[in-house]
Amino acid sequence: MNGKPTTFRLFRSLALFTTGALITVACTKVKVSWDQQASAAAPGSQAPAVVSPAVPPAAQPSLPPPTANQIADARSLSRTFSQVAEQVSPSVVSIRVAKKQKLKVMRRGNPFGREFPFHFGPFGSPFGAPDEEDEEGGGEERQGPVQRGAGSGVVIDTKGYILTNNHVVGDADDIKVQFIDGKELSAKIVGTDSRSDLAVIRVDAKDYALKASKLGDSEKLLVGEWVMAIGNPFGLDHTVTVGVISAKGRSGIGENRGNYQDFLQTDASINPGNSGGPLVNLSGEVIGINTAILGPGGNIGIGFAVPSDMAKPIVSELLTSGKVHRPYLGISMQQYESEMAKAMGAPEKGALVQGLTAGGPADKAGIRRGDVITKVDGKPIGNSRDVQRQVLTHRVGDAVSMEVWRDGKMLTLTAKAGELPSDDAGPAASAGATDEASAAKAKLGLSMQSLTPQLAERLGVKNAQGVVISGVKPGSPASEAGLQRGDLILEVDRHPIKTIEEATKLLAAQRPGGHVLLVQRGDSSVYILIRPGAQ
Repeated sequence: MNGKPTTFRLFRSLALFTTGALITVACTKVKVSWDQQASAAAPGSQAPAVVSPAVPPAAQPSLPPPTANQIADARSLSRTFSQVAEQVSPSVVSIRVAKKQKLKVMRRGNPFGREFPFHFGPFGSPFGAPDEEDEEGGGEERQGPVQRGAGSGVVIDTKGYILTNNHVVGDADDIKVQFIDGKELSAKIVGTDSRSDLAVIRVDAKDYALKASKLGDSEKLLVGEWVMAIGNPFGLDHTVTVGVISAKGRSGIGENRGNYQDFLQTDASINPGNSGGPLVNLSGEVIGINTAILGPGGNIGIGFAVPSDMAKPIVSELLTSGKVHRPYLGISMQQYESEMAKAMGAPEKGALVQGLTAGGPADKAGIRRGDVITKVDGKPIGNSRDVQRQVLTHRVGDAVSMEVWRDGKMLTLTAKAGELPSDDAGPAASAGATDEASAAKAKLGLSMQSLTPQLAERLGVKNAQGVVISGVKPGSPASEAGLQRGDLILEVDRHPIKTIEEATKLLAAQRPGGHVLLVQRGDSSVYILIRPGAQ
């Protein structure tokens, strides 16, 4: 009996020992196999110790997930954008324009053509040398290729009036307007204003129902407020982009820095073709007309729009008379900085008077070169743009009160606002002019504007009086005589002139032999004969 348990214990111990040995061998083989794979991966190198990769702890969110209310708010804003787009888009139009180009075919008589009538000497002869084969000189015009362009606009009255940019339609011979449903109508220019780059055109809608948008109050806009641009960028009709108002009161933009600029800046994507289209607030009101972009021709997040508060009075005048009767004082102002103020002993803020239009409203009121304008109508002035903005709130003939610093003294002077001469050429610009003046311009093919201090500086003329030629119609008597845009007319038929009215009255008079003009270009002057019947 005692032998059996002993034998049993012996076999059990042997079995346990054998099992342990087998497990040890198996583990050893697994380790060898692992080491061999590691050696194969990096031959000739010692296998590194096996280290399990560190598992980073789960990233803890810094913010809680959005709540249902927050998601609902975001969706509500998105839906608002969609509602505004749906509300305004029917009043937004795509504008396609065409302009007929004319080519100048040279004649043998004048080798320089119309573009170089004063080639020889300081000014040359506009009629060519007497031994030329063709005494008439010049050349003849032939129909050239048609130039086409595109832009946008917005209906502002169900009678068919559409607001857009002057640079979109100003020179067009043919204007087509397309609505969101594809309906296309022809349009005509009602009036243009190059200084603000605004224009109004009109379509004859007949039985077609138009939807108009309302011009809102741009003065109430806040920087950072949501806005939407709708237009025709790159020919993609009724494109909607969204952004915010980035800044207000921007000026000095682009090449025409002398124009009236008080732009709204936005990061809503604006591209070529958006010009003339509306910038809209979340109430669906037009608070700006998209006009310019900053950059080489594509969107970089900086676009500019004419504010609706500037557009409203301009639209009203264009609808009434086809032109803008803009008040002015005849003052040119320069940049005024703190260093200049200290040197002069003048107030730190204001507008420094650089020059005056002789006989202009400010000149008559007693304003002098070197004065610093500190207030207009009792409102503080920080720079020249402030003076301009305040004067533009008046109508022609209104009294404008100015507080100025002069040689250590403060003076209060009052000027009567005059009418700023228009530099727009063409039928829309000449609307409201006398029949006599219109006839003279049509007969001779030229348009004129008054000589302002800014123009005099740009043209390089000093101490001169006269009127500036702002446009010459190709093939007209003025063109054939060699007159050019920028020429300064000093005399007409030996009569010195100071105003456009004087010039047009003299040019409208019947003179069988033509009119003799004394013209200044740069530092030289010459008499030019312009024959009304010459073609």
